[in-house]
Amino acid sequence: MYMMKFCTGIIVIMFSLSAMGAVQEPEPRHCKEVQAVLDKVPKPVAEELKELTIVLIADKKDHGPNEHDYPLWQKRWGLLLGGKQGSDSETQVNLYGPSPTAVDNENCSGASKVKVVTAWQWPTEGQWKSADLVVAFCYVGWNDQKFKDLETFLARGGGFVMIHSATWTKPSPSSKLATLAGVGGFTRWRHGLVDLKVTANHPICLGMPEHILFTDEPYWPPSPAMNPDQIQVLAVSDEKLQKDSDVTEPQPMFWTHQHGKGRVFGCVLGHYTFTFDDPYFRLLLLRGMAWSTGESPYRFDSLVLRGARLVP
Repeated sequence: MYMMKFCTGIIVIMFSLSAMGAVQEPEPRHCKEVQAVLDKVPKPVAEELKELTIVLIADKKDHGPNEHDYPLWQKRWGLLLGGKQGSDSETQVNLYGPSPTAVDNENCSGASKVKVVTAWQWPTEGQWKSADLVVAFCYVGWNDQKFKDLETFLARGGGFVMIHSATWTKPSPSSKLATLAGVGGFTRWRHGLVDLKVTANHPICLGMPEHILFTDEPYWPPSPAMNPDQIQVLAVSDEKLQKDSDVTEPQPMFWTHQHGKGRVFGCVLGHYTFTFDDPYFRLLLLRGMAWSTGESPYRFDSLVLRGARLVP
């Protein structure tokens, strides 16, 4: 009887941890397999790169340990992309745990010809005007002014990237956002293994494995229903349409969309801090960011291995 109660208690605890999203981090990728992907793409010509101003939007942390750490991402990806600036003491570009490698000049050098600006909750009018790319990693409370800001920005050819919670539209899924960003929000979620299937023949996906296992939080289904003529789905995860059903359908996890002269990249994954240190996740996200600016999608490939979770 005691053993039965003990086992039942363990099951309840495991279920509770799963429900809260407390999952174990995945094993690191092997450096050689990631390098093989990097070796398959053409290297951008430095002289042909244009100057870029990137705005990173964050908000206060709103989940548990190693989840939704927007301020940490903003600080460390600001360093990863823009390099060390002024009196900034940050030297670490990975989000999860201690720095896996000794701090060196390469980790702190940033990408060539990139300036990073930070915004809290939403860019200022001046930031929208000067930005080439705006990247949001936090919930966005959409309203008429924010829709207008994004529409104006895309109309002049700006790039917009939505990461994880930025794709979960607040206060509710929006057809207006779907028109601008390709997807207007989601209504379901879960934590755990994600069997990502790369489905598109797109420059962003060049060299990527067809299947990639992540530990993260998928959202689905697109709400309102996705218009396949408006977006190109790059990678999907098979998810249950009904909670108590075994029937699954592929749901978009990464996608591209063009609105006017502007480009939008959607990235559903990114719940855990360790996901941002996964080199395959970085490949998809950094290429999506570069593609959104109209530049070579491989412009930031040189950043992928810096501080990443890797087996040498």
